[in-house]
Amino acid sequence: MAYLLDANIFIQTKNLHYGLDFCPAFWDWLVRENQYGKVLSVSQVGDELIAGDDELAQWAQDRGERFFRETDPATLPAFSEVSEWVQSQNFESAAINTFLQVADYYCWPLPKPMVTRL
Repeated sequence: MAYLLDANIFIQTKNLHYGLDFCPAFWDWLVRENQYGKVLSVSQVGDELIAGDDELAQWAQDRGERFFRETDPATLPAFSEVSEWVQSQNFESAAINTFLQVADYYCWPLPKPMVTRL
């Protein structure tokens, strides 16, 4: 089983506790654990990080598709299930619209036995 990392893990880690220049061991650990198949993310998270145009963007770009995986076509039907569930909850419309447009939405339809979401 692997841990699936959302955008917030990378962004807050960089900004609050483990900056890339302050604690490179954390970032090296992520790369190593990815090589062992223990941590990963989705390409949409990678795209969101790269759009930041900072040192985290460069780090994400350097990781590429090995770390930030493309959406598996087999998971596409699950997107409608996630969307329907989100819309059936008592969330504000703006929150629903935001969630359905950001990278983290793409983390949820992955097969549950394959990943633990963080």
